[in-house]
Amino acid sequence: MEALSAALTSAYGIMVERAERIDYGIWEEPFRVWTDRGPLFAKRFRRKDRQSEQMLRGLHLSQSLRLEHNFPAPQVIPTLHGDLLAEVHGERYQVTEWVDGRSYHPGELPDRAAGPLGATLGRLHRLLGPAPVPPPAPYPSPAEGIQACQALLGRYADRPEPFAKTARQILSAQVELLAVLPPSYHERLPVPALGGPCFNSYWVEQLLFAEEGAVAALVDWTDGAGKPGHWADEIDTALHLSGLNERQVAAFVPGYQAENPLPERDWRAVAATYTYGHLASTNFLAGWLSRPYRRLAEWEVTATVWHTPVPERFRRRADWEALILDAVRR
Repeated sequence: MEALSAALTSAYGIMVERAERIDYGIWEEPFRVWTDRGPLFAKRFRRKDRQSEQMLRGLHLSQSLRLEHNFPAPQVIPTLHGDLLAEVHGERYQVTEWVDGRSYHPGELPDRAAGPLGATLGRLHRLLGPAPVPPPAPYPSPAEGIQACQALLGRYADRPEPFAKTARQILSAQVELLAVLPPSYHERLPVPALGGPCFNSYWVEQLLFAEEGAVAALVDWTDGAGKPGHWADEIDTALHLSGLNERQVAAFVPGYQAENPLPERDWRAVAATYTYGHLASTNFLAGWLSRPYRRLAEWEVTATVWHTPVPERFRRRADWEALILDAVRR
């Protein structure tokens, strides 16, 4: 903790009394810090390839939404030079106010928080407003999906680790399902239409929740925040990476729709991406082989929650579309 304390003192003029590492952050090291200014949240970024310009865009956006619209973003503490990020001895730091609340890993969100999770994303999209977005990327064909899954299966072959076995089982199930689809299956699927500036990594670990389920803060505003994208794709990311169950999806959707109503076509695109889109993709499974994560054992648990439902979700694709559309029509 000495390096953290010294960095905050030199860059921020903050006197650290005590610091405690928080058990979150696959790529970063987050800390609760007791200081002469009260409790603060500090983050040390592990990845060195992140672009400061992109990180700062998101941080400035968060402060604008906080000040102009009372959006639940934490106040970023500036350095002594007025910057929102600090560079000290080759390490990059960010400090914000401390927000009381708790986060949840994928699959752990209580049902009462699913509606607020959707509503906060809908409010964000509404506040940022619509904007022209590039045409959506086409879905991979079944043949392309099979090729990608088989290539990754080859890289996992003969690996003895438990997660490698899990990955082989998931990828094999995806190949089996893709193999019986018509070659042009993907061409009939609806694609997203509407979009604008997005958060671009909106999922359950990026938020803090109050005990009753309300969103206390959306906390991780670096990198992609503010980049344009399709709203349906960001909704899919939130559903998939948060590991929501059927009850929670049924609450998330009307929560979002109440804040930023989308036409049924875009919700059909959400359902198509949520079911077929992930089936025809290797998603994040290659990450275990490249090992860019600070705590790989934690990532293995998270990745299992993300990927295990993919084949079964596609088998029940009609049920999932009906659930989503029924929730939209409430």
